[in-house]
Amino acid sequence: MNVLGVKINSHDTGAAIISDGRVVAIAEERLCRIKHSFNIFPELSIQYCLGAFNLKPENIDLVVIDQVDMRRTWPMEKWFREKTKDAFKNAKIQVINHQDAHAASAFFCSPFEEAAILIYDGSGEKFESYLGLTAVETDTLYRGVNNKIYQIQKTTHLQEGKDFPYTYGIGKFYQRMSENYLGLGKYNEGKMMGLASYGTKTILDVFPKEWWFKEQAGHIICNARIVYPAKGAATRLGNIKSLGRLVEVSKNYARTKIKHLARKISKLFAGIYYKNIFFVPDLFPVIKLPRPARDASQKLPDDYYVSIAHTAQKILEEVAIAWGKKLKDATGCQNICIAGGVGLNIDVNKKFLDEAGFKNIFVQPGSSDTGVALGCALWGWHVILGRPRFWVMKRADLGRPYPQEKILEAVKRHEEKINFRKTQTPASETAGLLADEKIVGWFQGGAEYGPRALGNRSIICDPRGKGMKDALNNRVKHREPWRPFAASVLRERLSEWFDLNIDSPFMLLAADVLKEKREKIPAVTHVDGTCRIQTVTKEDNKRYYDLIKAFYEKTGVPLILNTSFNLAGEPIVETPNDALECFLKTEMDYLVLEDYVISKKN
Repeated sequence: MNVLGVKINSHDTGAAIISDGRVVAIAEERLCRIKHSFNIFPELSIQYCLGAFNLKPENIDLVVIDQVDMRRTWPMEKWFREKTKDAFKNAKIQVINHQDAHAASAFFCSPFEEAAILIYDGSGEKFESYLGLTAVETDTLYRGVNNKIYQIQKTTHLQEGKDFPYTYGIGKFYQRMSENYLGLGKYNEGKMMGLASYGTKTILDVFPKEWWFKEQAGHIICNARIVYPAKGAATRLGNIKSLGRLVEVSKNYARTKIKHLARKISKLFAGIYYKNIFFVPDLFPVIKLPRPARDASQKLPDDYYVSIAHTAQKILEEVAIAWGKKLKDATGCQNICIAGGVGLNIDVNKKFLDEAGFKNIFVQPGSSDTGVALGCALWGWHVILGRPRFWVMKRADLGRPYPQEKILEAVKRHEEKINFRKTQTPASETAGLLADEKIVGWFQGGAEYGPRALGNRSIICDPRGKGMKDALNNRVKHREPWRPFAASVLRERLSEWFDLNIDSPFMLLAADVLKEKREKIPAVTHVDGTCRIQTVTKEDNKRYYDLIKAFYEKTGVPLILNTSFNLAGEPIVETPNDALECFLKTEMDYLVLEDYVISKKN
């Protein structure tokens, strides 16, 4: 049987295929080169996965698609057949719930025969009640046993257009605070997580945690009644450079005001209508923040806005612990599996072990919607087809490796700009470059699944230099200076450097750097003394392990700084040509492309 899982709309579209005991999966953004591939049908991903198995569309037996938004307005099966021109005519097509797909991605490739499963993200499938009200799922609790997943509880929130009038799930709350109030941009919640460490509890002193979230009828809900002053005229008009721009801004302002008034009128009538059939909930007091939403021109860290980030992070941690304890009580399991976009919050994940009572954790490396296509394929294989478990996801490289001829083809395409030579000892030579404070692009094997670079599509450097973080930002990554970088560490040396002694192969846990070690690795030690950690073993990634071990033998430090191989705002590189183009756009010193050591001619 050949099973194709696809995510075909909204953000992070992609495809995955299970065939003959193997799994290949990729996000569409890696191939179309558009970050998050919003509403881009995963045509390239499907062809990529088919090519990995030498399959044709007619060879696929089952296609599984997740449902985002309302089923009557987004008929996924119809849309898929139209987009593929019915090429998958021999396949049965099944549409499944969005959070069910997340649950499958978390549990069916975990090392556990039985586990509690927590799925929490911004929003998933929408449902319409018999009253004609629209609600969207945000948090779902499950229990997984062998090749079955059982739903325990689903939390939904009333939605009016794009507005949530009363309550949020924690994922939507965190997203709105990051994007709408702190102005960090769409899909950039990770920035707020890094910023939170600079803040204090001054906001929580004014608005205590019970104003932000509560448990209601067994569901943990967040306050959506958060208001703040509008930006002043000077802020609105500060960037106007011409009369034409002034007219454009004025039109937009008038349009916004008209929409706002129309929404208020509709809410008034809606409120009257709702009161006739059930009470209008008054679950939280209104939180009136004192300052307007941050303008992108306002530099960070700023005492007020970093404390907002600190508050959002603390509320997230409290809600996650509450969900974890509820799930622990409901299932009695020692193991927990996590997926959904909130699963990428590394500061929360360890708290399921430290404070919620679980002994073991597995977080899907593609916890965001990137992992949904894999979850669809796994749901199809285990739930729809009833096939037994066959795979534990110990490493994330689900992409296709590139053969020697493709690598040479890419190298020759750029040979006027580069020097290149083949080496018999790539790990040892690269370790020497790192020890000499060089910044190196490291491209090996198939690409990792999910948003984290884990030693196959990485930019790496020495964690010991105090100026290395700034050099990496200024010369290559061009990220905000307050954002931390992660470390890849030999698993057997982990507890000698960090307050952690469990596997973290997907860089989804953070831990304190031991105090006596912090001055030795300043480039990966965050302002709060923590570090995002990837543990590396010889069994799971031999070449990357050999590199870190060689660096350890040269320096006495068993870890290196690891960040994703891309420029800010671009997807992680996929092909050898992508890697070379990124290398040439930056001030990286070297690129190690499989067995080739590459430098710039100029």
